[in-house]
Amino acid sequence: MKNTFRLSMTWLHTWTGLLLGWVLFAIFVTGTATYFKAEITQWMQPELRRGDSPVDAAAVAWKSLEERAPESTRWFVGLPDDRATATTAFWQPGTGGKRSGSATFDPVTGEVVTARESRGAEFFYRFHFQLQLPHPWGRYLAGVAAMFMFVALISGVITHRQFFKEFFTFRPGRTSLRSFLDFHNVTAVLALPFYFMISYSALVIFMAMYMPWGREVLTDAQARAAGAVRERGGQSGAEKKAGGVEKKPWVSPAPVGPMLEEVARRWGREHPTVKRMDVTERGTEKMVVTFTRAEAGSVSITQREQLRFNGATGELLPEEKKMGGVATEVHGTLYGLHMARFAGPAMRWTFFLMGLFGSALVATGLVMWTIKRRAKYAKAGRFSFGHGLVERLNIAGIAGLFVAMGAIFWANRLLPVGMDARGDWEVKAFLYTWAAMLAHAVVRPVLAAWREQLWAGAVLFTALPVVDAVTGPFLARAWADGNAAYLGFHVTVLATGAMLAVVAWKVSRIGAGRGRDGERKADAARERKSRPAEEAV
Repeated sequence: MKNTFRLSMTWLHTWTGLLLGWVLFAIFVTGTATYFKAEITQWMQPELRRGDSPVDAAAVAWKSLEERAPESTRWFVGLPDDRATATTAFWQPGTGGKRSGSATFDPVTGEVVTARESRGAEFFYRFHFQLQLPHPWGRYLAGVAAMFMFVALISGVITHRQFFKEFFTFRPGRTSLRSFLDFHNVTAVLALPFYFMISYSALVIFMAMYMPWGREVLTDAQARAAGAVRERGGQSGAEKKAGGVEKKPWVSPAPVGPMLEEVARRWGREHPTVKRMDVTERGTEKMVVTFTRAEAGSVSITQREQLRFNGATGELLPEEKKMGGVATEVHGTLYGLHMARFAGPAMRWTFFLMGLFGSALVATGLVMWTIKRRAKYAKAGRFSFGHGLVERLNIAGIAGLFVAMGAIFWANRLLPVGMDARGDWEVKAFLYTWAAMLAHAVVRPVLAAWREQLWAGAVLFTALPVVDAVTGPFLARAWADGNAAYLGFHVTVLATGAMLAVVAWKVSRIGAGRGRDGERKADAARERKSRPAEEAV
């Protein structure tokens, strides 16, 4: 730490931003991508087709599940909407059996859809908080990175106390360090509230895992209360267990049609209407059918609207009493803000842009660390191992990540559709490519490695529409149908490729500038050597 408070904050800002900066950058980029999780999945599984109404899709799914899982005790059904194309179903067979089943249904016919196996955007979503590490270590590492981000934000505001003034002094034509610092300040100010919200809510989402002691105390208290209730009822859980489970006759469920008509009357037939349909205690008098409304109407994940019906009679049940107090509501609101599932198209694009600003904020901070120290090491005539390590990790962590993301999209189109474990191979394409980029960064000169990886990413993204067009009819069909989600994916990858190409071109100019400087210095040195000889003549 330093002698003054501000210098101490500068030190803290520098090192909290650096130590897990590459992890933070990967979290920001993949997390930002998952704001369009449904659209990416739709592109990666183009065989899935769109349905008409979620209410009609629920009726079709009910009929299909009655044929495929007639004795199942529990159904969980995710319904299509404006963004998701197919109906996804999960069921538990028999009387609490351990084996479960799942399928993807065509929302119109109810037939099982045979789509290419793909992790889709679910991989990016899981990666941004699990980092492809064994549970729970990925979540712990992501939590530490979020805490570092939060500390770096607070210390950064104190360090750059005039950043609002500096926001209006962006000087792109100045030195590399000055331009990077200006861009760092601009991206910091543009979305500062978003950064605080996203880093703090990331900590709150998994707070029960990071600090489990409070929940353990509450769980013990609730268990003691439940035990007291059992004692008052005159029969303990052990006695019930000793008595065994009496097998009761199967109770036929009520028709789902009137339930869905009530859902449509209250929420409408089109999006945002019902998003989920869950059936519990099937085959018993306690059977409950729960319809959950799309989250567009509420920020908090605990405030989701639900309609519950008695599955045996079809009668609408009273609203379930919500558990939890103010803390639960705050947790649910922060959780909902982080996920942004409530957001419409404009708000989702706003979150996406702010996520890109956050990615740029982290990247410029990492690059500035090396630029600031490079001149000092060059003057001394030697570079430290730590500086070289950070330079190489910057290349692989920033440019290499985009190459790896491009590789997973190419793998989705180039791997055989019927290949076993195809989704796993897509993930391997991502990880192996990223590892190759790290090896490339280690063996190549710094500027050459930056330039080559940025151009590789630019080529992978800009050529992706061509790959899509020659490997199937999906792009042409999306164009004919006016599928905005599918076409919007291509517009986004083209913009990403263009952005990478511009950065690669600027890096090439820096390399050319250094080359010209080197030639000028060499000419000056040769001139100085030849001057005494000429004077002597």
